[in-house]
Amino acid sequence: EKIILIFSYLIFLISLIFSKYSPSSILNGDNNLSLFIYFGGMIFFLASFGYFYYKRYKEGSLFIFKEFNFAYILYFIIFTMAIMAARGAVRLIMVLGAISPVAVAFLIVKTSEKYFREKEDSMKMLTGVFILVILVSSIFTFWIYYQANKSQAEIFGPGPYQWQWQSAMQWVRENIPENAVFGHWWDYGYWLQSIGERATILDGGNSITYWDYMMGRYVLTGTDEKEAIDFLYAHNGTHLLIDSTDIGKYTAFSSIGSNENYDRFSWLNVLLMDEKQTQETKNETIYVYPGGIINDDDILWVENGENGKEIFIPRKMASVAGILVTEKGKNLQQAKAIFVYNGNQYAIPLRYVIFEGKKYDFHSGIEAGVFIFPRLDSVSRGNVNINRMGALIYLSKRTVNSNLARLYLYGEESDYFKLVHTEDDQVVKELKSQNISLGDFWYFSGFRGPIKIWEINYPSKMEVKPEYLETKYSSEGIKLAKEGEY
Repeated sequence: EKIILIFSYLIFLISLIFSKYSPSSILNGDNNLSLFIYFGGMIFFLASFGYFYYKRYKEGSLFIFKEFNFAYILYFIIFTMAIMAARGAVRLIMVLGAISPVAVAFLIVKTSEKYFREKEDSMKMLTGVFILVILVSSIFTFWIYYQANKSQAEIFGPGPYQWQWQSAMQWVRENIPENAVFGHWWDYGYWLQSIGERATILDGGNSITYWDYMMGRYVLTGTDEKEAIDFLYAHNGTHLLIDSTDIGKYTAFSSIGSNENYDRFSWLNVLLMDEKQTQETKNETIYVYPGGIINDDDILWVENGENGKEIFIPRKMASVAGILVTEKGKNLQQAKAIFVYNGNQYAIPLRYVIFEGKKYDFHSGIEAGVFIFPRLDSVSRGNVNINRMGALIYLSKRTVNSNLARLYLYGEESDYFKLVHTEDDQVVKELKSQNISLGDFWYFSGFRGPIKIWEINYPSKMEVKPEYLETKYSSEGIKLAKEGEY
């Protein structure tokens, strides 16, 4: 029975691990063969155990299960769960890294006990050799990883992104009161605490995920500043920080900040101008920004005014194939998004264009817009190649009026948030030092923007709303939807 159960457990582990061998292999973790192996190994082990349990039950000898060592059972459950977790999310390999060495240490200790109990010389020698091999292998593995980590630590130097944060946090230490409390997306909590030496509402520990939900929903993706300050006030927030990487992370915190219907879920994609497709006429120039962005919400557009043909484009069923931006003289005209749906193309005007610190509102078109900023193409021999309209961010209805877009990208003034510091990206800082000032946002090997810090000015007679201090989701539906986000 022991041999069969151990064998079935090994089959279960092998099936669990190798059913997701690599994304490019036949066992990619998602296809039918992978799922068959994954669940097949599990069923084989459970069937083996169930068979022996039933057999003992029929024989009236269930008492043998009382001899199981609970500590061993607990460890194997944790070990198996750690393998499942590591299989599902690469970050959770760190958990497996803490649990798996226990099995190796246990093997060495138990085999050593067997060695000292063994009376037969040949078996004693084989056991001793086995222990020695495992011990030497463990020490060798430890030494290799130690040397690799030591070497990495010795040669590591902060890059421009870390320099930007070091400078920003130096400013915080020197200019922000020690009792300040920062609101921001959770990724930067430990940096503000350790480098900036200031308290934060959220941090990388994510001990209260419901607060992540509210930060994403009310502060970053929300359109109502009053809701944002209600949440921040409840947590004694004094300052708000937004980092350039929040543009790329919009998908994450809009998903986490959504309700059970994912009402805020969206993304901010950077599109680059294709100069080869630029069209020039006598009076105007049309710039083309190829895309490929999935639409995040339903779109209803009426062509040629109120009596025209209605065009309905359902959510996630079409894509923005490109953006057309027209410049007439020195003035920008209304931009258009090219939607592709069911094999047809629809050029639909966008209401907003944001360029060089100015927000153009054309009072027509769908509730969406583009944020245009310069692109640095190359730097050689002291010369720079700059396209002042070389990149843009498409802003859908869900993002165009968000707090993040209005405060961070547009730089709009607010009754509640006063901008007190802007820490430029290192490349942007270098350009400004050469009197090349085309704004705070650039594209150069990716999106580059500043770290912005606002001081929060609360209106008089604010009251703490208890719902913003809750630690559990207010809706069971939202809770179930959010469980898959972490």
